[in-house]
Amino acid sequence: MPPASPAPVPAPAPPAPPAPPAPRHIVLTKAGSDTLSLYKDQPGAAVTATLEWDGGSARRRRAGADLDLYALSVPRHLVTERGKRPKATDLVVYYRNLGSLAGPPFIALDGDARTPGRETVTITRPDLQGYVLLCAYSAVENGIGSFRSYGARVVVTERGGSSVTVPLFSTKALAYWVAIAMVDFTVEGGVRIEHVEQYSGRRVEARPTLYSNRKFRMGTGPVEFKTRPHGG
Repeated sequence: MPPASPAPVPAPAPPAPPAPPAPRHIVLTKAGSDTLSLYKDQPGAAVTATLEWDGGSARRRRAGADLDLYALSVPRHLVTERGKRPKATDLVVYYRNLGSLAGPPFIALDGDARTPGRETVTITRPDLQGYVLLCAYSAVENGIGSFRSYGARVVVTERGGSSVTVPLFSTKALAYWVAIAMVDFTVEGGVRIEHVEQYSGRRVEARPTLYSNRKFRMGTGPVEFKTRPHGG
């Protein structure tokens, strides 16, 4: 009889894929910034940006403490190169224009929260985004407390779970508007979130203006009265 063939040696198992990195949770300092990793051309790539507030006190929570999240945006193709004249953007997602994820600006607000908690915008197609300025508006009936006294902050999160929290530091009162965070999609390999805290002038209702070079100015946009028609 011919000798038996040796048993085949099993192939070594392929190495296990590396575990995904643990989510990072960063809280920015004043004028600080941090970058979340993001593959902008990956299907389904997105970030969320949430305005959170707790009202600051039981009395304010009973009164409603109505804050509103605004996302002013510049798409990538309209970003102005250095040395060229910038233009003001008219792309604004907020409670009267909830936006769209199916088409431009690929930014959508989840709705208008009249009581403390939160309002969230989802930002998709990061490959088409340039800059998004996140602002908050305090409705007239809220009173004169500072945004910080309402517990307001912005949290930007990518789908892997990493997040950057942007707090407020000033106790400035009598301001109806605050620009809180700039989200910059033009950086390589991710999205940079920057603390930009600026306030409108005393009792100024005009909203901020974002320009195509990512600069912005407070109190130069349309007047916003929550209890009246837009521009009233």
